[in-house]
Amino acid sequence: MKRYRRRNKTVFENNAYIGAYADISFDITSDTEYGNESLHFDTRIHYYEKGEGEPLLLLHGLGQSLYTWRHNIDFFAENGFRVIAPDMPGFGYSGHVNIFYTVEENALAVRAFLDALRIKKTHIAGVSTGAICALCFAVAYPKRTDKLVLVTPGGPNENYPFLLRFLTTRMGEFMMHTFLREATLINVLRRFYFDATLLSGDVAAQYYEPYKNKEVRETLIRTVMHFDAEAARAALKTMQKHVLIFTGTEDRLHQKEDMRVYPNTIRNARHIQIRNCAQNVHEEKAERFNAESLAFLHKES
Repeated sequence: MKRYRRRNKTVFENNAYIGAYADISFDITSDTEYGNESLHFDTRIHYYEKGEGEPLLLLHGLGQSLYTWRHNIDFFAENGFRVIAPDMPGFGYSGHVNIFYTVEENALAVRAFLDALRIKKTHIAGVSTGAICALCFAVAYPKRTDKLVLVTPGGPNENYPFLLRFLTTRMGEFMMHTFLREATLINVLRRFYFDATLLSGDVAAQYYEPYKNKEVRETLIRTVMHFDAEAARAALKTMQKHVLIFTGTEDRLHQKEDMRVYPNTIRNARHIQIRNCAQNVHEEKAERFNAESLAFLHKES
């Protein structure tokens, strides 16, 4: 089922990470006035894999790609893990499918991706909407989930940049498809960092590159329109997995009381707040994130 295919574009700035593709298939069942309806979907997932050992799946967040894990992949691969970082469906260089891109649909795609790579059980680290997807996956498939590392779990809300919230309108959709430029995207991304100087020219170019594809823009629109974390949050009390949660003290996008819900509700959760850091803890404070996560993943449950 797995198919590897070399690609022409580089994903990372040092040209070292090329990546491969895996073909996946999954079914989405929904209730209609005529009863249950099941739709079948096929697509390709672009991913990068490195290392040997226990699997560690890295799920990026809203509007990102696997590029966001550039400071983490090598570290975990060098410390005994088989690291797999995919571009989530529709983002980065993965295929776009005609779905709503809800958390639940992404969890189905993650399961299909793991099936394609013949991975039966894995640790999962996720950021933002990727963290919510990790939670949803762990609830739906507990036997396939080991430990979870969550970075600022959440998604679009009233504190997100206006351009992202504006995507829920027809005018916003039109503006995204017609006028998105690299400078516009970087202005949005600045809200996700405490130290905006980290968005150098190379970093900005790598983040913008996938958005030259109109289908990636469409994926972002659908994700913002249909993001809903309520099902995942409602299941927190049933979570039996060991969970490490990171948040930044300077996060301007998520209320602190919203972030506290996760460590306060999950039985086996530990919460680490990082100073002088916003949402993307794994990027801004990669050394601290890597060290704390490694100790957590190696610790016996």
